[in-house]
Amino acid sequence: MSNPLLDHQTLPRFGQIGPEHVVPAMKACLQEYQKGLEALLQSGETLDWTGLVDREIGWSEHVSRTWAPISHLNAVQDSEDLRAVYEQSLQMLVAQDSERGQNRNLCQAYKNLEKSDHYQTLSAAQQRIINNELRDFHRAGVDLDEDSRNRHRQLVDKLSRLSTSFTKNVLDATKGWHHIIEDVDALKGLPETELGMLEQLARAAGKSGWMINLSHPSYIAIMTYADDRNLREEVYEAYTTRASGRGPNAGRWDNSTVIEKMLAARHSLAQLLGFANYAEYALDVRMAESPAQVMTFLQALADKAVPAAQQQFTQLEEYSRQNGGPDHLKAWDVTYWSEMQRQASFQVSDEVLRPYFALPSVLNGLFVVAERLFGVSFQADETVPGWHPDVRYYWLLDKHGERIAGIYMDLHIRDEKRGGAWMDVCRSRSRIDGMLELPVAFLTCNFPPAVADTPALLSHYEVTTLFHEAGHCLHHTLTQIDYPQIGGIHGVEWDAVELPSQIMENWCWERPALDGFARHYQSGEALPDELFDAMVAARKFQKAMMLVRQLEFALTDMLLHQDYDPDSPADPSKVLQEVRKHVAVIPVPGYYRMLHAFSHIFGGGYSAGYYSYLWAEQLSSDAFERFRTEGIFNAETGAALRNEILEIGGSRPALDSFIAFRGRSPSAHALLSSYGIADSAEES
Repeated sequence: MSNPLLDHQTLPRFGQIGPEHVVPAMKACLQEYQKGLEALLQSGETLDWTGLVDREIGWSEHVSRTWAPISHLNAVQDSEDLRAVYEQSLQMLVAQDSERGQNRNLCQAYKNLEKSDHYQTLSAAQQRIINNELRDFHRAGVDLDEDSRNRHRQLVDKLSRLSTSFTKNVLDATKGWHHIIEDVDALKGLPETELGMLEQLARAAGKSGWMINLSHPSYIAIMTYADDRNLREEVYEAYTTRASGRGPNAGRWDNSTVIEKMLAARHSLAQLLGFANYAEYALDVRMAESPAQVMTFLQALADKAVPAAQQQFTQLEEYSRQNGGPDHLKAWDVTYWSEMQRQASFQVSDEVLRPYFALPSVLNGLFVVAERLFGVSFQADETVPGWHPDVRYYWLLDKHGERIAGIYMDLHIRDEKRGGAWMDVCRSRSRIDGMLELPVAFLTCNFPPAVADTPALLSHYEVTTLFHEAGHCLHHTLTQIDYPQIGGIHGVEWDAVELPSQIMENWCWERPALDGFARHYQSGEALPDELFDAMVAARKFQKAMMLVRQLEFALTDMLLHQDYDPDSPADPSKVLQEVRKHVAVIPVPGYYRMLHAFSHIFGGGYSAGYYSYLWAEQLSSDAFERFRTEGIFNAETGAALRNEILEIGGSRPALDSFIAFRGRSPSAHALLSSYGIADSAEES
């Protein structure tokens, strides 16, 4: 136990983990897995569930519990030393996983189990695990000849390395640009909260004045409020050319070749397994049945959204002209003038709302919502070590006060921390040697910090972000499935896994929920009716413009992976340009290189899957309609959501879980309504 990563009897000992522990720990647990598996397969035993699957769960959980803190630290505490051992360990993990997936003896053991009389005595969840394993063995190339299996392993390893390179380039490019402002007049238009954040960024970097960097809060502050149009363009160019051959750091961390190689390798991998393209390969394990179905879904949304979005953009340009702005808006003008129009139309802004959304109060409100819906409470535990002073740990307690899960929360922006917001798994629920192991999640955001005596004040968008990620955490931690392969978020089809997170956002818009936490941080005054009414009225402001932007990303992603031609590969940027001709309404400059920092599809799990956000939003919008009908805090409805979706995880198809909760198949009506777009089918 001298290596803290190998102590699985406690939560991760973050204060003691150093880069020197990473590779030895991963080698030890991977060797344990491999030796155990070899001995098992050579024993000649007829393997039942306990002899095969339970043993594998034990070994794989040792690997997962070692890897989880390593992967997490790489995202929240980046350093050159940690990055090097992370990348080395990741390649070891990928190689072991690839070798296991092509282990014909292991595959045969699962086939024998599936054909045995014992299989018929297993639960539906256990049978689903076996069926998923057999499917995944095929996807790992177990059926291929030796040369093809070697090729498969090489492609998987190559893709892992390329994904790591892509992410590294984006992180370095994001950290590699900043702009120091010495005269506050150059930041005219920025509210005090944003100025305080930029001043704090400068102090953290050992600088005077105010520092603009490419972190999302900093970028959005300039795009939304800076009166200086030239400053907005400068920051916009730096942000939209990250990790590309254009912009202020042109070519320094260029992802162009990485993207080309990744698309080629994905296509080769898919064809090696008998799929026509990578989109077919990706959708083989998702809720959507085919690329054609996805394209039909996206195009149907585009047909309704593009005319509405064009009208909204035309109205925005007209507003700009009438109020002394440009006749024709550039990309770096849109957010600024949109905020102007929104304030003028609804008399509400983030800065007016922020004082009512102090982070401590919002957190408490989240806890109250979870308790009223799902019967759980949160208990802070300051004895659990974190990786930074910002980190807080909470136990989830059931209605009897018993611990059922845990959540780490790391909510504030830091330079060494990856941008964005996400949830990840620390530990999964399982029973190892008869002992119940509780699930634990990581919840990570990049909110502005407290400034002096003022607590962190969130925009309403940031409030919904917190509720969104908490929805993922509740999905993971409330599971009642004891098998990590299909418990919590695991085993859930990728295009359905956003349902619990997206449905949680709705409580950020409901008065009964807001009354519990939307209070002025100084006076304690509840959010005034006029502000609430304005906020709700503004909810659909420019929503069609937001929708076509999501369609731009989703269509580009799908076409890149569906239409890839190895003999004549298309320039990815030109594919994006073609998509924009059909769905985009905001003009972009020639240097625009969004794909080069599109981490969702090149550094994460959303390749040929970005459509999943809209697909799952259809599910969540429709599901929330039941709460609208029965009451947003109706205990029976909350229990049904917990019982039929959150607790079930991936133990059955997502469509079955949705129907069990909703009583029917999904409808697009609520999704279109949420975007302020009429559903002609519903109207007729």
